[in-house]
Amino acid sequence: MKVSILLATYNSEKYVRELLDSLILQTYTQWNLVIHDDGSNDSTLDILNEYAKSDKRISISTNIPKRSGAAKAFMELLYSTDADYYFFCDHDDIWLPDKMTKMLSVMVSMAEKQSNIPLIVHTDLKVVDENLQILHSSFWQSSGIKPHILKKKGISQVFNFVTGCAMCFNKNAKNVSLPYPDNIPMHDWWVTLCTIENLGEIFEISEPYILYRQHSKNEVGAKTVGPSYFLHKIWDFKHTLRKQFEQIQFLKSIQGINFFQYYCYKIYYTFIRKI
Repeated sequence: MKVSILLATYNSEKYVRELLDSLILQTYTQWNLVIHDDGSNDSTLDILNEYAKSDKRISISTNIPKRSGAAKAFMELLYSTDADYYFFCDHDDIWLPDKMTKMLSVMVSMAEKQSNIPLIVHTDLKVVDENLQILHSSFWQSSGIKPHILKKKGISQVFNFVTGCAMCFNKNAKNVSLPYPDNIPMHDWWVTLCTIENLGEIFEISEPYILYRQHSKNEVGAKTVGPSYFLHKIWDFKHTLRKQFEQIQFLKSIQGINFFQYYCYKIYYTFIRKI
């Protein structure tokens, strides 16, 4: 069984050592880590090279153009790496020791029953601050994520509910996700959409196996859904509409749900999100 972890870095010197150490401490050890650095101008590459020299499971890709952005960097890593199972990995998180063991156990069990379809396993996350102090014990609860609802075909096109750093997927999920469109919003959402569209299965594990670090430079962060969240959406109405318009345009480009369906799902899930 070949297992690959895919990591994209950019100016990651502050946190990447802790991340790499948490990978090395995994109870499942038969993995390889493939890294793309997106043009860092700090000491990130020195740190990566140091780890690559000391651990033969770690390699740095040189085949992907710099400044690709996170989504394309991850998809290019996926395209260029051959494995049976894949994990996406963010540069600033901490993997708890049993993360891979637990997720692969579920994944292999699913694959034994349904070996020819796309499969995803994903978990909840513990939300922590930059010093790893727990802010929320459950990302799903604090953000109002209900995976059993969101993995349905239509509504999954409105809400990205599978967090990249907390997912594992099989080669079939990779195959149906390639090639990918140039205007791809995020890699994890795209793999999820393609898995659902191609009649794959998504299994959620409610136990968190990752410390999801929040800090000022998060590209995508954890949002606590409550009155202040919705007030901010109203206050920043123009930005909210612009992001929604971009999402609708993307869905149109892939023959997804239409404008009316998008807002029906949006309104529906807004009401049930905190129930």
